[in-house]
Amino acid sequence: MNNATTRTRAEFKSPTTDPVSSRRSAVVLAVLAAVALTSGCAAQETATSPTVTATSTAPATPTEPAATLTPFGTEFQPALDHDWSKGQPPPFEGILRGWLTSVDDNGVAEYRPIRFTQMGGEDGHFEGLPEGDVTRYAAPIAQDVEFLADSGCDGNRQTYDRATNFGTEKCPRQTLIDNVKEAAALNTEGFYQPALITTENGQIIRVVEIFWQGGG
Repeated sequence: MNNATTRTRAEFKSPTTDPVSSRRSAVVLAVLAAVALTSGCAAQETATSPTVTATSTAPATPTEPAATLTPFGTEFQPALDHDWSKGQPPPFEGILRGWLTSVDDNGVAEYRPIRFTQMGGEDGHFEGLPEGDVTRYAAPIAQDVEFLADSGCDGNRQTYDRATNFGTEKCPRQTLIDNVKEAAALNTEGFYQPALITTENGQIIRVVEIFWQGGG
């Protein structure tokens, strides 16, 4: 701004020595200097002052929760893009309607997607993927897994919500492991327990059994 004022004064400096002319020149110079000063400051403010749009940040929109899976869905859930014929199967991140089909000594369980098939009237059954389909998932069962059984921890009582058909009795992790191993030893689909299996960060953190009067 000082440079702009100096240039203005140099440009309009009067060569005359007449007092009146000098006074007029002084007035003109003063007006022009004020205009130049105001314009220079306005230009600087325009260049340096951020707009409201540039400095304001709208609050983030919260993520909508995933829809709850129906226990008796008639479609297999989409399989992740993976070649199951090679190497260790991956975990299914999220909630899978499926069967826990085996568990090893390290607590790593394999599980597979299932669907419910209607067979006349109100009867029906859960079924796995067609023969030859190798789609499967594997993940360790978390030490603090939440296991909700539909037949009690001892397997002898009905402990499920009649409105949803989901198990309600919280049982120990070891009970879950023992149940899976027992069904795996029988190696028959009808003995696998349908459930909603939740996996987060590569671990199974929740298993909620689905009650169905026909069994698996």
